[in-house]
Amino acid sequence: MTTDNDAGTGAGSTVPDDPEQLRQEIERTREQLGETVEALVAKADVKARAKERTAQLSQTLKDKTAQAKEQTTAAVAQAKEQTSARVGQARDQLADKTPDAKTVTEPVQRAAQHVKQRAATPAGGLVAAAAVGAVVLGFIVIRRRRRR
Repeated sequence: MTTDNDAGTGAGSTVPDDPEQLRQEIERTREQLGETVEALVAKADVKARAKERTAQLSQTLKDKTAQAKEQTTAAVAQAKEQTSARVGQARDQLADKTPDAKTVTEPVQRAAQHVKQRAATPAGGLVAAAAVGAVVLGFIVIRRRRRR
């Protein structure tokens, strides 16, 4: 028997004559209807959808933060290496340009001895003052050269 207006079936479908087939068709229709209702409820559940979206965004943010942290750590390590290399180069250059302590100290000590000897003579006071001025001037020149 074929009807065009049966409630659980589409237009043009046949209604089974066997009651068992009819029950199975009703059960399939109920399952389909249940799945449709569940899908509609899920779409209508704004709170659950918002929680799901929040979880997705949170995970994305965590991933991007971890990636940025790794990149920053790598950049800092590279900057430290470059800085260490530059400091080492600067130290080497400074060591090449700076005279030894003996080289600077010996002339100053000789000049001091000379001033001491001159100061012991009666006319040595004036000479001693000139010698002290020369030593001070020499010391200033040496310090300026060190700074360059």
